[in-house]
Amino acid sequence: MEEKTILIVDDNQESLNSLDHLIKTFGLGKTLLANGGDSAWVILKHAKVDCVICSLNMEEMSGLSLLKIFRQDDAFISTPFFLFNEVFTKVKVIKAGQIGVTGLLVVPFEEEKLKRKLDTALNMVQEPVVQKTQEIFEQGLKLMEDKEYEKALVIFTSLVNQKENPEYYFNIGFIKTYQAKYIEAIEAFCMAARLDRYFARAYEEIGKVYKLMGDTEKSEKYMQQAAEIYMDTDKIGTAEAILNEILESGSDSMNVFNTLGVLYRKKGEPEVALKHYQKALKVHPDESFIYYNIGRVYLDMKDTEKAIEYFKKSLEIDPDFDDSKQAIKAIELGII
Repeated sequence: MEEKTILIVDDNQESLNSLDHLIKTFGLGKTLLANGGDSAWVILKHAKVDCVICSLNMEEMSGLSLLKIFRQDDAFISTPFFLFNEVFTKVKVIKAGQIGVTGLLVVPFEEEKLKRKLDTALNMVQEPVVQKTQEIFEQGLKLMEDKEYEKALVIFTSLVNQKENPEYYFNIGFIKTYQAKYIEAIEAFCMAARLDRYFARAYEEIGKVYKLMGDTEKSEKYMQQAAEIYMDTDKIGTAEAILNEILESGSDSMNVFNTLGVLYRKKGEPEVALKHYQKALKVHPDESFIYYNIGRVYLDMKDTEKAIEYFKKSLEIDPDFDDSKQAIKAIELGII
């Protein structure tokens, strides 16, 4: 039998090595180690992995972010993915479940329980019906590659009739777009997004279809929604390309400028972030959260005087803006 491979992900080297040693004692297969989410994604793209065990809290890319990206890739739809942490809040449990986590592991690990969960996950035999469905799905994808869209549509429609799946609807939407059946395309993409609310590509395609229909307002709305999901899953480059595409269409939306400000702040480019926030203020000079966001950038730049100035401007517009109050208090107490 082919040896199984377990990918362990953690940006804490000591924790990574400790879990690696523990899993090796189980004798379930070989291990690969990734020091953080970015390294993990590189490994996943170049090596066959049968199971992932990932830390929830990592600095550059959280375990939830890696899980989102993981589940959006067709190759990893059914691959077991476990998250581990000292404690899981109710919100994190719900979010992980929605994205598609296989299981949650509490640190310190109960060795027998951990071994049993991994053994079960690694040795699950795919049911014949599921395997057959996957084969049919791959056949549909091949037909799309060959531009035999009518035949592919028959396959994806038959799959949807058996079981709703966001990928099936997404491909139906793609075919309907090619056929210039835009309303049907939007319906299919919306079904994909309803089944998977983190399906950024579905929102992006909805935006593109609305653009083809000449509805720039709805196009911008869905394109921005896609960009925000890409940002949440640390696909900053993709998000940036989408937002710039919206601007190239002639948009002067406050929301687009604000989102670009958030994006460049995440990229560590505060000066560029400030330029976009200032553009957002030109469109809507009375939005308290824009002033708050500018204050956050100045905090990143270690300019507390400017930060307080913008937090106070935020409160002038909205005296109940708690985030600005807390930020000023934290600065005064020397916490930040």
